[in-house]
Amino acid sequence: MTDFAIHTFTADESGIFANAYLLQTPHGVVLIDAGLRVSDGRAIAERAAALSGPVLAAFVTHAHPDHFNGLPYAVGDDVPVYASVSVAKTIAEIAEPKREQWRPVYGDEWPDRHRIPERTLGDGASVELDGLRITLHELGVGESHADSYLLVEAGTERAAFIGDLAFGDLMHPYTADGHTGAWLALLDRLEQELAAVRLHPGHGAPGDIGLLSAQRRYLLAFRQAVLRIADGRPSLTDAQKAELTGLMEAFLPQASLPWMVGLGSDAVARELAEGAGK
Repeated sequence: MTDFAIHTFTADESGIFANAYLLQTPHGVVLIDAGLRVSDGRAIAERAAALSGPVLAAFVTHAHPDHFNGLPYAVGDDVPVYASVSVAKTIAEIAEPKREQWRPVYGDEWPDRHRIPERTLGDGASVELDGLRITLHELGVGESHADSYLLVEAGTERAAFIGDLAFGDLMHPYTADGHTGAWLALLDRLEQELAAVRLHPGHGAPGDIGLLSAQRRYLLAFRQAVLRIADGRPSLTDAQKAELTGLMEAFLPQASLPWMVGLGSDAVARELAEGAGK
């Protein structure tokens, strides 16, 4: 019998379909990631309150706002928040610039405050919480400037929470941090590490390592298309971005978030032009 239940809160499209996971233990709840908007954080808090026991702790998988923004509203100020050293450091660096960039778009739905995870963990460090053993694996740059995944174990049950290392379902991923070469290398590594573990992504439905294989195929196709269209230049014109979007929509028909394609195009063009994406 499973010693913990996994409850998933998934935001709507405006919240980028981001997943927050509530792990229900015998005496409380452990939160993994916290959504983008104020309303997401509050909805997560309501979902947690409907479960048995208090929120024991929260974890952040990586340094993107759709996974850390909601923390003040989901867990308040007193619940301990864990993350890798690099994730916490990156959140401290980007939270204010991201607010300046996106609050004009989101208005009052973009939080006016944030929490930096104060309990930092090194690679391979574990936390014991109400029968759960949660081990953090720090990965460095990949989909974001600071990635990690969490392996949760209780008895014989194991589950991995992989953040945005793979986007589940039919969804265009975020590539605007410009680390697709490093991201591909992480996917190769994780196919070995997580071969027998159920994967819970930051966007989309859970699955097996097929999620990682599908993400690799997408990134390879994206990089090849950018390489051809940019022809060595570090950015694309608006017309070229439209061409790229059309190609990726043909590659992944009916996928949501097609605006992500153009958003990340310049970062990947620059990465490839500088040779960093090899």
